[in-house]
Amino acid sequence: MVQLGFGLIAAFLSFYSTIPRTVERAFLENNPAVLAALFSRDAPLLISLPEPVAFSDMVTDEQAYWIFERLFRSFRTTEFFPESDRPPAFARGAFIIKSRWALIDPSTSSPWVLQVFLHIRPGASPHRKKPLWAITEIKAEKI
Repeated sequence: MVQLGFGLIAAFLSFYSTIPRTVERAFLENNPAVLAALFSRDAPLLISLPEPVAFSDMVTDEQAYWIFERLFRSFRTTEFFPESDRPPAFARGAFIIKSRWALIDPSTSSPWVLQVFLHIRPGASPHRKKPLWAITEIKAEKI
């Protein structure tokens, strides 16, 4: 029982120290490959983004890569940071990371500020090719 508790604490700490930083790096570098490495490969991803992107659908991890590749090519991230004043919320076996994302459309110089919610679940497989934690949902709303 004690070992199980230590295992859960270790898993949470590994999650909390790596996933938010990796997501932050992906957005700040406008790098879809870094973000795609965290996408779930076992189930479709729900992506819901407001204007200026206006996209909402269930997609595969490969489709999600291409969506973010085009998004990062069309818009430039000016800031992205997870809320760090508290740990991510945990509900029904998933973590929810809440972040602020500011981006700009270079063609019009229009700024946009979004609140992003990343739903992250434990990976279904312990194989090294699949992440231990996987993004299953990305939702955003205008601030």
